[in-house]
Amino acid sequence: MSLCVASLGSGSRGNAFLVEGDRARVLVDAGFSGVQIARRLAELDVEPEAIDLVVVTHEHRDHAAGIGIGARRWGWRLAMNPPTHRACASLLRGQERCEDLPPTGLEIGDLAIEAAPTAHDAAKPVAITVLHRPTGLRVGIATDLGRPTTPVRVALRECAFLVLEANHDEHRLRAASYPWRVKQRIGGSRGHLSNRHAAEFARELAHPGLGGILLAHLSHECNDPHLALERVAEGLASAKFDGLIEAAGQDGASPRYNVAALAKARAAGEQLSLPI
Repeated sequence: MSLCVASLGSGSRGNAFLVEGDRARVLVDAGFSGVQIARRLAELDVEPEAIDLVVVTHEHRDHAAGIGIGARRWGWRLAMNPPTHRACASLLRGQERCEDLPPTGLEIGDLAIEAAPTAHDAAKPVAITVLHRPTGLRVGIATDLGRPTTPVRVALRECAFLVLEANHDEHRLRAASYPWRVKQRIGGSRGHLSNRHAAEFARELAHPGLGGILLAHLSHECNDPHLALERVAEGLASAKFDGLIEAAGQDGASPRYNVAALAKARAAGEQLSLPI
């Protein structure tokens, strides 16, 4: 029995995350072109036709650009809440298999998927948790967080693996070339989570069963993987977290992370990554 997670790429140019159980493969978001999605899945030895469901967190193109072409070309089932579905109308032609993502969640194969509302400037954005029913292990995926809402805090508790936004360094954002209104949007309560706030949230979510954290949606201009990892590792030091901490890149797939193996290794006291 296994539960695995991988990033196909994460950042302002696109986001998609693969979650695999024993009997189902789910993509959380598909923010790349069809060609890019196929290439990135191939890096993980997965055919696009093998995806059983695509869950769409919100309508922004860096999360939803490939949902329509994927549904038409590979027969993907799409799940999203009604406001997000309406906001994605320009990406869809009407013949796609779309279904609601209800507040009570849905099940596919051995995976159970639930959504929690987030604070972001989209129609009805959500964070996602995926439960592997045979083992009881849970993966949480939360990007595009202006701030951690109470529902997201509750949903991400006791996850065995977290994909968590660490979008920007606050000093770099202030010095960036963006217009002031863009800086306000990014750093605001409906924008993106900074390294500092990601560290605080990660520390809040740390528990003995958390095996790994993958930092996501890093800004190319306003962040750096080493900087994000260092800041989050510092924040986790007081929680005595010694599990895996890595950062997802933008340009290709990450390794496939075995959630059970990471949780087991941490329980056994094996340090899986060193703070930079």
